[in-house]
Amino acid sequence: MIDNNHFIKSAKMRGMTLIEVMVALVIVAVALSAAIRSVNAGVVNTDYLKQKSIAHWVAMNEVAEQQIKQNLGAKNEWKQVAMARKTWHINTNVSLTEAKSILRVETKVYQQRDDESALASMVSFVGVKQ
Repeated sequence: MIDNNHFIKSAKMRGMTLIEVMVALVIVAVALSAAIRSVNAGVVNTDYLKQKSIAHWVAMNEVAEQQIKQNLGAKNEWKQVAMARKTWHINTNVSLTEAKSILRVETKVYQQRDDESALASMVSFVGVKQ
């Protein structure tokens, strides 16, 4: 004869209780939450580095234009430039150096004109004709 109690006891020992399943789900949820936060931080950081790189290119282009035109009359000027499907705000500050034939040109690039800190900043020296 077959003992039915034997099958019931062995079935209970093989399965997981509801509490064990819930604990396992909580552990998986916490681990996935941490992974998602980590990936999100990486995405945000990558976007920031992309914007900073493009702003640096904008600043380098502006410095090259200033060196070519050599007509730096304005002491402090703002202008807008389009690059990489965005509008960038450039602030150029021209000041004198000890050498009268050389000007110090500080170029700062902002995403918005009213931003507190620039994404890129360059200082260049431009020779002027006398």
